[in-house]
Amino acid sequence: MLTVGWPRELLEGLASDIAARSALRFSHLAHPRHSLADWPDAADNDAIRFFRDPGAFALPEADAELLAALEGPGVPTIHNMILGDRVLSKLDYEVVRRYATFIARRLAAVYDELMPSAVIGGFDSLHAGLSLAIARRVGIPWFALHFSVIPPGLACFCDRLSPAARVQLAPREAADLRIAADEALRGFESRNLKPYAYLPPQRGLGRAITHLPARTASLFRTLRARGGREFARFTDERTRYSVGAAMLQMRQSQSSYQALAPLAGSPSRPGPYVLFGLHTQPESSIDVWAPFYSNQMWVIETLSRSIPPTHRLLVKIHKSDVARYAGAAIDRMRSFPGVEVVHPFANSRDLLERASLVVSIQGTMGLEAALLGRPVLLLGDSPVAVFPSAARAGSPADLPGLVREMLAMPLPSRDRILDAYCDYLAPFMPACHNDWRAKKTPDEIEGLARMFDALCDYLGPVARTAAASQ
Repeated sequence: MLTVGWPRELLEGLASDIAARSALRFSHLAHPRHSLADWPDAADNDAIRFFRDPGAFALPEADAELLAALEGPGVPTIHNMILGDRVLSKLDYEVVRRYATFIARRLAAVYDELMPSAVIGGFDSLHAGLSLAIARRVGIPWFALHFSVIPPGLACFCDRLSPAARVQLAPREAADLRIAADEALRGFESRNLKPYAYLPPQRGLGRAITHLPARTASLFRTLRARGGREFARFTDERTRYSVGAAMLQMRQSQSSYQALAPLAGSPSRPGPYVLFGLHTQPESSIDVWAPFYSNQMWVIETLSRSIPPTHRLLVKIHKSDVARYAGAAIDRMRSFPGVEVVHPFANSRDLLERASLVVSIQGTMGLEAALLGRPVLLLGDSPVAVFPSAARAGSPADLPGLVREMLAMPLPSRDRILDAYCDYLAPFMPACHNDWRAKKTPDEIEGLARMFDALCDYLGPVARTAAASQ
């Protein structure tokens, strides 16, 4: 197995433990931010490769033909890869094309050198998308880990950049799966089982102080590595830290909180409503998994144009993305007919239970609504589509009719919801939660190792079928 783009802390604190418990042999192409200059211990580890040498670095000329040739079914366009990268999306386009050319060529060279049985990539950053594109081009299976939200602690593999592309490595006993699904559903129904929520950023000076150590350490790594300073602008936004930038961020955060203060925690008046929860951005769940819906202001306008006047559109700001919204953004949302913005700390569960329809791009809110039996309109390529109350949106011109159909839908029975939940959970295996700040327990590492061993068994017949077809 070749992992691509894993940072040093995961390679040292997790990958080695997984490899020790698995029957597989692992190699690693470390995250592009790393080189041997800031990781000298890797010189004695033949399993670790780097995107760049530690010395002076020069980008090649952009090879547009190469990049265009990598696009195809199941692979995001290069432009979507760039826009989904929280660092590269802010840089000059021509320079980013040259960087993409460098990354693509380096990936091809490492694949050719190691000839891995499979590549384990990720969902974030341009190098993740290119790792899939190059693997597809040379015929190497590619996978990324995907983690459950309800219940937490499970994981599976996806074979493209979408959570709907989940791979079931082995059949699960139907009776055991139904028992596990029923237990999780009962926990969710009783509100004892809740999705994990990242804490919102701190206000003002506290936030700046919290981020200062990470930004300072990143800047120190960059300055210490000869030639690394030029490269770091492509990989780490924290290197752009400055006191002035922190103060500006602090003022913007305070302004956003002030603008949100008048918002209510529930609908301002009784009556039916459609609920849409904003995604935090940038984030893979929307910028990578659903790139054509990443302009959420456009989504709000489109929904406003589609709902009947009998209903309002409630827009809930994500609690971890408060600083993104100032008065002008809120005023813009409320300028659309029938739109009301509710406070980010409003009780999402209460809003879900009373909603006539929930609209979800890729968020957890869609899964929660489906488990409650509420109608769910999916804008992205989501695995929630297996639930009986969920439907995928098609052309925007057809959206008003679809919204009316879904508003008139009868709620499904609990048995139908449970059947769908079994299908939803079938690809998952016991593993861990994807909060990498917490040290993983021996049981969690053992679960991840068993996942990789199951992937090896899965690849056996896949590889034989591919060979026979050639």
